[in-house]
Amino acid sequence: MKKLILLLLFVVAACGTQMIDPPERLIEKDKFVNILFDLAIYNGVKNNTTPAFTSSNLQIMPYLYSKYDFDSVQFFESNLYYASRGDLYLAMFDTVRARIERTEQLMDSLRKLPPPETPEETEN
Repeated sequence: MKKLILLLLFVVAACGTQMIDPPERLIEKDKFVNILFDLAIYNGVKNNTTPAFTSSNLQIMPYLYSKYDFDSVQFFESNLYYASRGDLYLAMFDTVRARIERTEQLMDSLRKLPPPETPEETEN
């Protein structure tokens, strides 16, 4: 997935300033940011977990197609369109990065909480 995005960025940069017209079925910006966030989380988990996760052969794209109601052509065309607008695309990735950082902070604060009491502990 990262290779696809980098390839698209390279192609767009090579094309100069010519911008692409929005596709007929453009995925709206906020929805596209959510898709990019889910992809980033998936890739982070996949790259930092046990072999059991990576050997499970979990396919993220079919799940995302269903969750966000889009298809591969729509994703490709929308990604190409947003990538042709460098500032907008970078702002979208900045939004994803900020959301990941907020999620990390939340997870860190949750890890610091004491474990909940079990029913046996409250009875004594």
